[in-house]
Amino acid sequence: MRPKALLYHLDADTETGRALRAVLAAEKLLTLTVTDAQAGETVKRLVTTNAAASDAAPPEDPPQEAFLLLCDLGGRQLDRLLAAMRRAGVSVPYKAVLTPHNRDWTLATLIEEVVREHEAMKMQ
Repeated sequence: MRPKALLYHLDADTETGRALRAVLAAEKLLTLTVTDAQAGETVKRLVTTNAAASDAAPPEDPPQEAFLLLCDLGGRQLDRLLAAMRRAGVSVPYKAVLTPHNRDWTLATLIEEVVREHEAMKMQ
């Protein structure tokens, strides 16, 4: 599969969204933008179809955090991408890599879990 990135609340009309898209393009990653209405979809469906025609109900209270989900990247490519983001000054605090464990979660659930983990780590 071609490496890709799902972007949530990282729209092209924001400074971070523009800068991130430039880095992703330079690294040859396919970029998929996910909306609040799609946050109730499973990550697997978003990755494979971008859920353009969805039966899933949007979450009542969709996450508000900007989020980056990286899919199908090898270890070296992931390291290269993160280094390129740092060099470009692009910071996305909430990010994850697609795994067999999280692929069946809704995007909203995944974001909520990553936010919880991030906050727990800050408390240590």
